Amino acid sequence: MATAVDGLGGTERHWRGVFAGTETLERLFPAATDAEPRTSHPLSTGARLAAAARRWGVGPDTLVGAAWAVALALRSGRDDVVYGHAAAGVGPAPLRVRLDCGRPVSDWLRELRAQWEDAAAHLDVEPDEIRRWIVGDSGGELFDSTVSFGPGGAASGVELYADPGPEPRLALRAAPEALSAPEAAELLAVLDRALSRLTAEPEPLVGDLVAAASGVVPLARTAGTRPGPAGDALMSSGTREALLAGVCRGDDEEAEEFVSVQEMFEAVVRERPDAVAVEAPDGELTFAELDAAARSLALRLREHGAGPETTVAVVCERTGELVAAMLGIWAAGAAFLLIDPAEPELRTAEKYALAGVRLIVADATHARTAERTGLPVVPVTSDAPTAPGEGAPYARPLPRHLAYAVFTSGSTGNPKGVLIDHLGLAEHIRTQLAPVYRRVSPDGAGLRVGGAAPVTFDSFIDQVLPMIGLGHRLVLFDEMQRRDPGSFLFRTPGSELDVVDCSPSQLSLLVEFGLLGTPLKLVVFGGEKPGRDLWRSLRAADVSAVSIYGATECSIGSVEADVHRDEQVCLGRPAGSGVVYVLSPDQRLLPPGLTGEIYLAGPGVGRGYAGDPAHTARAFLPDPFSGVPGARMYRTGDLGRVAPDGRLVFLGRVDDQLKISGYRIEPAEIEAALDAVSGVRRSAVLPVRSAGADQLVGFVECGADFDAERAKKELAARLPSYMVPKRLVPLDSLPLTHNGKVDRKRLAERGDAPAAGA
Repeated sequence: MATAVDGLGGTERHWRGVFAGTETLERLFPAATDAEPRTSHPLSTGARLAAAARRWGVGPDTLVGAAWAVALALRSGRDDVVYGHAAAGVGPAPLRVRLDCGRPVSDWLRELRAQWEDAAAHLDVEPDEIRRWIVGDSGGELFDSTVSFGPGGAASGVELYADPGPEPRLALRAAPEALSAPEAAELLAVLDRALSRLTAEPEPLVGDLVAAASGVVPLARTAGTRPGPAGDALMSSGTREALLAGVCRGDDEEAEEFVSVQEMFEAVVRERPDAVAVEAPDGELTFAELDAAARSLALRLREHGAGPETTVAVVCERTGELVAAMLGIWAAGAAFLLIDPAEPELRTAEKYALAGVRLIVADATHARTAERTGLPVVPVTSDAPTAPGEGAPYARPLPRHLAYAVFTSGSTGNPKGVLIDHLGLAEHIRTQLAPVYRRVSPDGAGLRVGGAAPVTFDSFIDQVLPMIGLGHRLVLFDEMQRRDPGSFLFRTPGSELDVVDCSPSQLSLLVEFGLLGTPLKLVVFGGEKPGRDLWRSLRAADVSAVSIYGATECSIGSVEADVHRDEQVCLGRPAGSGVVYVLSPDQRLLPPGLTGEIYLAGPGVGRGYAGDPAHTARAFLPDPFSGVPGARMYRTGDLGRVAPDGRLVFLGRVDDQLKISGYRIEPAEIEAALDAVSGVRRSAVLPVRSAGADQLVGFVECGADFDAERAKKELAARLPSYMVPKRLVPLDSLPLTHNGKVDRKRLAERGDAPAAGA
């Protein structure tokens, strides 16, 4: 074996070249002991396999390998897979197969055959030597499944075996520990659909083949006009249209006639004037009383110039006045920005500047603080009483008038102000909230809905909307009550909650304390990925449970899953008029089963970020799949794929953004604040698992004079409490990866290091 000037032999150079740039070689099947007997699962292919081989001018072994590559892609979500290939007494050789979805199948099959011939020509060393060149001495494997064509075959692991003959027969062999019977049946179904599509007309693209094999798109729909020479699509037109119509869109179209949230509330007041609208620590308000308070405030706000496209801040305790302020601002035709009175004044000032706040509505407790800003302050309540029906009439906003602004954590070191229009808000109520609440209240009777979310999050708005738009009762907790599980669990008879809406982390705690034993009717949860144990507990309970997925940038919710309908944890399907795409890095629609970035579209997409056109342009993009002029889609940064049952599955993040206890957190924003602390050279912030929950830990590269207590005080003055790390770990230097980036994996392993000042 000749050795070149780079010190590598020809065979070694070949295999290193084949696997260059491979991102991961993780196992797709659990390891099984060699002693465990394997089970054979047959697949009857009839004459299809031989006919397809003749059609494409390749051997049956190439065709079987192609079908197996598709099966592995759908199992892993990756378009770059590896398996062992053995044929004609040669091998198994590791084959790395890329599923270039935009290519015609005929080209792809010929390339796959050439790959096998090239691999067979470089098997002049032991397989273990090839493995060592690629994965080193880590003990990992290059592949954990094999395609065997002809006598012999693999002695262990998962094997797709083909018996040569005029009509080759296939069998899937594996130990039950590596492949259960249901999993084998699912893989065989994928292979069967792939082979059926390979024998059908017209010739598919590789993306059409993957879509057909997934079972999400019917075989007959995986055809149509091919992309042009530019290759701007990964599937033929028929496949794309089937996906866009049946998987990407919800069941409802956008309403032909826009009905604003103001009109919804007026209708509720007419129907239920004497019913309790808000039950708060300071007392109860009927719908008529709430209506009167809102009209009174609207009249005074208009006197101060409030109207369409005016942003008004709200600084109130968690009382009935808070809800009256929200409604009064909408009644005046303006938009609100809810402020947590306890957040640092510096952060509040940043929000006011970014959102262009013109007025502040404040309760008596916070009026003096609000006045220090220099902005006009309007009290929530007036000394002059307002009778029901008096005061300003409700404004009639246009669909694209601003409804509210809400801030999220920002990767640039500053909070991001999301702007949401009335159209998105109205569509969310009409097509998502209303159907969910009708499941447990088909006659529209008032349900008692717990309001415990922080006021600065859109989840709080979502807890208020069932009262405003649908006529249910909001049970509003104060700051102490909302953090106390007893507020949800131990209530006097007749005052029990019918609906709990919270993050999965909080819900898991409540379930552990006995929430499902109360007279609960509906659980709504979202904001982070739920665990399997919580999902199973909810499925076993006699209560409706709905998981909501969406983005603050897209009017709260876009996707929902019914826990009793969906056996496995998932995001679900598009809700109402919501639209969801899974796209490639170059924003092309991916076939079902392959992992890509999740984009949200439809009428709920917000305007963008206040005062940040550059960030808006990066995150809010033209929607190339919509026929609506000017339609846009929002780039979530979440990874996901469409499962065989058509449900969307969450698979992580593209970037470093975190979700902890339902809070969306950009570590970069915390790091920017921490880097500004005296004595800190640089920092890294990441979640560390402790006592069954994730906690933020700050790792600080600093000198001996670093003062942890002072650092925490400085952070608390700039960041909300949920963004201040629980611990600060001082280091002489942050560990780096081989390419000079902070090694966050090594930091996570040191997460139990003693904290500074602990």
